[in-house]
Amino acid sequence: MLRTALSLALLGVSPVTLAPGVAAKPDASQVDVAVTSDGSRDARYQVVVRNRTLAPTELTVRQSVPEGARVTATSPAPGPGGSPGPGSPHELAWPVRLGPLESTTLTATFTPERPLPLSTAACAYVGLAGSPVDCSATTWTPAGPTEVDTGPAPWWRHWWLPFAAGLVVVAAVLLARYAGPRAARRFAALTDRGRAGVAVLTALVLLTGLGVVAVALALPRLASATGTAARTPADGWLGPTTTGPLGTPLRDDAFEFTAYRFACEPAGGGQRCTAVVGLTNHRPAPEHWHPHLQRLAVAGSPPLSTDVIATRVANGGRDVFAAPVVPGHRLLAQLVWSVPAGAAPDQLELHSGAFAAGTRVNL
Repeated sequence: MLRTALSLALLGVSPVTLAPGVAAKPDASQVDVAVTSDGSRDARYQVVVRNRTLAPTELTVRQSVPEGARVTATSPAPGPGGSPGPGSPHELAWPVRLGPLESTTLTATFTPERPLPLSTAACAYVGLAGSPVDCSATTWTPAGPTEVDTGPAPWWRHWWLPFAAGLVVVAAVLLARYAGPRAARRFAALTDRGRAGVAVLTALVLLTGLGVVAVALALPRLASATGTAARTPADGWLGPTTTGPLGTPLRDDAFEFTAYRFACEPAGGGQRCTAVVGLTNHRPAPEHWHPHLQRLAVAGSPPLSTDVIATRVANGGRDVFAAPVVPGHRLLAQLVWSVPAGAAPDQLELHSGAFAAGTRVNL
């Protein structure tokens, strides 16, 4: 009896015991990625990857290269699929193999073209082409004063102001000279000398120019007002909107979104664009998010909704939209769009619900 019991116990334990050298496939709760930054003139990022499993783990770590920066140093050197990575010329990639409960640190130094904050993100993938199991992001701020975007220029600095002022002055002089009680006599005198047509033509040209300037200035505001009036709650456009680059947490009405990675690759005569997105529900109740509200803005065409089937495949057959996101829970998912060949995506729209303002991620 004792021998039988020991045999059954060994059989029960053996399925979870991995042979030496066999790499495990971790999930999101078994791998941690943390990104930190330092440096005064150059941005130095440290990516710490930790394996929390009791077996060896094979991963691929991908880190985005911030816009407006160039890579000056890496340690260790990126491996196969490194900079530039497949499908994206703006990332570094390292193959990483970790032993049980082991961690490693990857470093990359970027030199910014201008003294501005730089955001970057890093994700760990299972194997070479698996799903992301964890991501992290941070923003580096240079030491000393940084360039600040002061917004639009004051009204008195616009190019059109001297032109419009000149038109107004000339038109006023012409009207003052050729309007009023003496207009008939002056007009007759000019007619005798053949100069009335020139004066009238000049006034018409100046007034036409002034009208063109006024219309050019009014059209953008009219278009903006028309677009605002046409928006409805079903479009998800109510309230203010937050905008930022990749790797920046952006707060929506219910969720905090962070887009960690975006890459496009040829597929079936077009392109397949994939974004790695993390979201956290800050509401006290579970909240749904919907595939048709996660859109990709493409220059010259209406925004594209996610490809539901391709998104499910990219997440290992899991429907990331099926269940609501519980309060305080962080969800990491891949979103996929089918994009025409040659199209250039420029912005990612992420919404927590139909009535949410949404967030915009500049690509």
